[in-house]
Amino acid sequence: MRRAHYTLVACAMLLAGCGGTGTRGARYVMRDEVAAPTVACATDLAPRMWGVVVGVNFYNDRRIPDLRGAVNDAWAFYHFLASPAGGAVPRGRLRLLLNDQATRQSVEGALGNFLAGACPRDKVIIYFAGHGAPEPGRPDEAFLLVHDTNLDNMVGSAVSMSRLPDFLAWRAGGAGRLLMLVDACHAGNIAFPGARGFTPKTVALSRSKSVAGGLDRLVTSRPGWGAVSATAPEQTAGESSEACVLGGRPYKGGVFTCHLIEALAGAADTDRDGSVTLRELFAHVRQHVSEDTGGAQVPQESGTLEAELVLSHPTGGLLEIPRVPERFRVDARPHPLRPYVWGTTALAGAAALTAGVLNLIANSKADDLNGAAHDELSRADYGDRRAEVDDLTAASRIGYIGAASLGVIALGLALWDRLAEPEGVLDVYGQPPWLRLGPTGLSVGF
Repeated sequence: MRRAHYTLVACAMLLAGCGGTGTRGARYVMRDEVAAPTVACATDLAPRMWGVVVGVNFYNDRRIPDLRGAVNDAWAFYHFLASPAGGAVPRGRLRLLLNDQATRQSVEGALGNFLAGACPRDKVIIYFAGHGAPEPGRPDEAFLLVHDTNLDNMVGSAVSMSRLPDFLAWRAGGAGRLLMLVDACHAGNIAFPGARGFTPKTVALSRSKSVAGGLDRLVTSRPGWGAVSATAPEQTAGESSEACVLGGRPYKGGVFTCHLIEALAGAADTDRDGSVTLRELFAHVRQHVSEDTGGAQVPQESGTLEAELVLSHPTGGLLEIPRVPERFRVDARPHPLRPYVWGTTALAGAAALTAGVLNLIANSKADDLNGAAHDELSRADYGDRRAEVDDLTAASRIGYIGAASLGVIALGLALWDRLAEPEGVLDVYGQPPWLRLGPTGLSVGF
């Protein structure tokens, strides 16, 4: 690893986002960490877009298989909609959560506290890429698995699909329209290599429609809510397929997301009227995903959003998506050697403290020895006490040398930790793009 330059609904949903207008090098839109602004709802305000994007490749529970393309999908879709050539949504109304950022607390916080700021005229897009699975022993209860999900306590560490409709209706119920884009399996039965969705070994190999059912309940719970999912309930969503070409190169991520971006960019505008409707988008995605997977994956649509709802207006701009930072491409944490740095520093401190104490004792004993009258001590006694002082002094020096050596090691580890830290988000802005799409300029809104 190196540091380059100065450096969530359904069986794993793609929670789609909008947003961010800040740029670096005028090329990309930087991801935003700023809390959503508080704006009083008013009837004269123009409808605003809100987005939550989640992608998880790596899981703390090693029994959950890692993925390869979920982060790529979330990263690409975020930048696609956040770009000035895409949605151009203010970054204060977007949340992007990848890998270790996508904990249950942070995901529910984004879907709850963050989206609670939406007004009745506003729109919300939710996109999630990752795993989904039924609860062991209760195949009708499904969960979205986030980074810190523990299979032994899914109720307490994963996002419940049965609770999600009420949760969103409560927190984001003020939004006028809500669209979910779901790239994940709904089968929850077999751990296919390179496929999203699996069942813990304690779950019988039977098809589980619980995630799909939860999604249906979600989008039918309120008018103006809808979803487009990557698969039928009994299927798995393919990933890391290179059958779909995006930006002139094979796309390494979900087949569904590849064709989703392609559709919004204008490929789905079959009547050439300069807009892409929900009907056009779904028809394009369903056809091409089915073709690319030989019918093994057939996208589904549900909810009450109107078919002629305009989702995008291709305008001919150029959109560039930066490469995914190594920070999210590898199963690593920032400052991977930090625990060793602190441990070695603590040992150095303990060695120095011990050496100091030994030195004080040696000095005290030396003073006592020097103050004693020679005629009060026998030659043997004097020699024994002098040898004790010398031994304490030698031990103290060894302690200081050990502390100094450990300090040098700690410094070296700190420097190595800095260099070994994976490339972060800020490192990729201003660098050549991963994907260049054009002409693709969009004015996204629904």
